[in-house]
Amino acid sequence: MGQFLAAITVELTRTTKRSSGWRTAAAELVVRAKGDVMRMQIRIVFYLYWLLLMLYPVVSAVADEVVKLDTRPGVTQSFLLLESKKEPKGIILMFPGHWGVVKFKKTDDGFTVTKKGGGFTASIDTRTTYQKHGMVVALVAPPSDIQGGMDTTFRSSEKYLADISAVITYLNQHYHKNIYLHGHCANSLSSASNATKLNNKGISGLILSSPRSRGRLGTVTDYTKGVINVPVLLVQHANDPCKGTPYRNLDKVKQFYESSSQKVDVIIVSGGDTTQVGPRSCQNRAHSFHGLQMETANAIANWIQGKDFQARISD
Repeated sequence: MGQFLAAITVELTRTTKRSSGWRTAAAELVVRAKGDVMRMQIRIVFYLYWLLLMLYPVVSAVADEVVKLDTRPGVTQSFLLLESKKEPKGIILMFPGHWGVVKFKKTDDGFTVTKKGGGFTASIDTRTTYQKHGMVVALVAPPSDIQGGMDTTFRSSEKYLADISAVITYLNQHYHKNIYLHGHCANSLSSASNATKLNNKGISGLILSSPRSRGRLGTVTDYTKGVINVPVLLVQHANDPCKGTPYRNLDKVKQFYESSSQKVDVIIVSGGDTTQVGPRSCQNRAHSFHGLQMETANAIANWIQGKDFQARISD
């Protein structure tokens, strides 16, 4: 039977090249087949093939790419667009931490991301885990007029709103899937600001990892209270030494969003790699969940999909 199926598949493929489609190809084979048994076998193969296509539609493969959009006069906004590893279930628009500076380089295996800081949202473990869950990943770089990095004033500006609005529109038009803004540390301000200024339009959720809750850079609670009504997820390391994202302030951030959103969840990470790798307090690996990044990304992806998720992550 296996040899028969293989022969039919080869012949069906050859016939299709001379025909207008699978239906015509199958019809030609039926005419040429000798005997009722052979004719019936061909029909069964054809209809089984048709049934499989109906039950498991082929997802058109679109290569990963760097997309560059004209957003303001003389300004472009670039982002790395990574396709999901299966039928897309949602889109995560990721804002790298620190000054938000990332650069993309094409390689034989895809793209590499060079970063200045960047943290959890610039990590290869984070984005590949999201892809495996069926998420389309869009990692944004600073716009062309501010390549050196973004400060809080720009992150909260109408200019940046125009840039990110263009990205959201592009993703909505191409995928028609729910979009989640995910910002880390200083770029939690970008996610919070844009979600607030958009008044939730075009987005389905807000994810803030190591959210800014104190310090000179500002906090996510500086933006207008009572606006965000989409689901919110806060992700925090219990031993994060960063002065701008202390664990003790997490309840304050949660209460801020609970004033308008009916769903505010929290993921607490503990353990992992807590090595200090630089002089700044945010240069501790716990700040970006090192050693537990894939586990954390798994929990976030499950939250997005409405599944049970791990609210406490540890070694």
